[in-house]
Formats: sequence, structure tokens, C-alpha cells
Amino acid sequence: MAALTADVHIPHLGTPTKLALPAVGADTFFAGALVYADAANGKVQAVPAAGDVFLGIVAKQVVAAAADDLVEVYIDGVHALAYGSAAEGDQDDVVALNIGTTQSDNEADMSTMALAALATNDILIGKMIGMNQEETTRAWVRLIPGWQWEDTDKAWI
Repeated sequence: MAALTADVHIPHLGTPTKLALPAVGADTFFAGALVYADAANGKVQAVPAAGDVFLGIVAKQVVAAAADDLVEVYIDGVHALAYGSAAEGDQDDVVALNIGTTQSDNEADMSTMALAALATNDILIGKMIGMNQEETTRAWVRLIPGWQWEDTDKAWI
């Protein structure tokens, strides 16, 4: 797929925590975009690079005119992400973005994989906890912002 060019509605359960976080620079952050913390300064960016970590999902569109403009981001919760490899058999596997092949804010570019399949360049998004039975192209994913592949030995995965 490609980076988002319009807002996307991503269903979620309950009331996820929403924070206003500073943007790394001028950019358009579409609602539903997956965003990352820049490795150099921790600010929100839509296109990840090596060393960045997942922050969350943009709550509403923001056109940042400059660095430090605020972007509202859901930083936790369970969200129904639509990505090509979502399948019932992947329950309890991790959901990640392989930036070795894709740098994107688009949920469609995520994939489910076993912990053993993770590579250094993968940015972990969360854990797949089940399929959305109403929208069968979406999997329920528990977001785990700030999670790095080195952390995969943690019991809370």
C-alpha cells in the first residue's frame, strides 16, 4: 500500500487515552494514521525510520504548520486494524511494520507475525487479540506504544 492521503476511520473499543503530542515538523496527520516517535527527539511523525517507535493512532486530522504543533493521538486501547495478513489463526501474534520494506502510516501496511519472525527493523504496533466478527477484514489489536523488538522477552507481550 502507500502512505495515507485521506482520513481513515478505525473502530476502537471503550475509551482509549488521547494525548496531544508535538509534531516533528510541518506535515498533514490524517485521522487513523499510525504515527511514530522520531528517534532523535521523540516528536510525532507519520513516516518512520530506523530506531523510531510506535506512538499510537491519530484521533483527528491535523495540518501541522511547523514543529511542535500538537497532534491528538490515541496511545492505548484496542483498535480494529485492517491489514492483509489478518486471520483468526494469528491470535496472540504481534502486529508490526517492517520498515525494511515499507515506511508508512497506513494500517494496511501492517502485518501479523510470530515473535520469532521479528527483525531489527520491525516497528511493533501491538498484539492481535481476535478478529472483528462484524468487519471481517479487521483484526482487534491491543496497542503497545513504545514497544521495541528488543523488548519481546517481556511477560506482558
